[in-house]
Amino acid sequence: MLKKIKKKIKSLLLGKKNIDLQSNKSKYILSAPSSDISSLNIFVRKPLEEKKYLEIGDESIIKGDYIFEIQEGKIKIGNRTFIGGGLFICIDEIEIGDDVLISWGCTFIDNNSHSIVWSERKDDLLQWKKGLEENKIGGFYKDWSNIKKGKIKIKNKAWIGFNSIILKGVSIGEGAVIGAGSVVTKDVPDWTVVAGNPAVFIRTIPENER
Repeated sequence: MLKKIKKKIKSLLLGKKNIDLQSNKSKYILSAPSSDISSLNIFVRKPLEEKKYLEIGDESIIKGDYIFEIQEGKIKIGNRTFIGGGLFICIDEIEIGDDVLISWGCTFIDNNSHSIVWSERKDDLLQWKKGLEENKIGGFYKDWSNIKKGKIKIKNKAWIGFNSIILKGVSIGEGAVIGAGSVVTKDVPDWTVVAGNPAVFIRTIPENER
């Protein structure tokens, strides 16, 4: 069921136009030759032609779908990091450190997608519909000026369990562990285990387990 939901989200983001996500792969990615990005998809709306939106360090294995809604978005991934798939939606910044493990099915979104104020979001559908009617990418005319955003930072050695969701403005500490299926809405301290929806403190990882 979750896979079907994420597939639907992806199709809505891209609209009805048939897009080959792989076509822009090398153009917008700066990756070390030692890293494996063969199962990575990237899409950038209205891109700046010279900008590298996704940077990847050494000896990493990076999978998943990376969607940059506006030109200012940026994702940086460190060395020896594994991302087993999932969905990354960026209008601000997502930074992932070294030696990080991110299991399959995770979602990272550094923004609210829509304003919580009705008067600021009332035209979202009409803007979306206009783009589709013109056979453009879904969200081509979307106004992002009122959308709240916040950098996501995943520090070195963290481990994020499968099907977790990491929301805007969250910092996950060094060596922290996020239990499977968690929704992380607040910062997680270094060497801490959290789990649940919303994620809550479970325990501190002792020195002999680090």
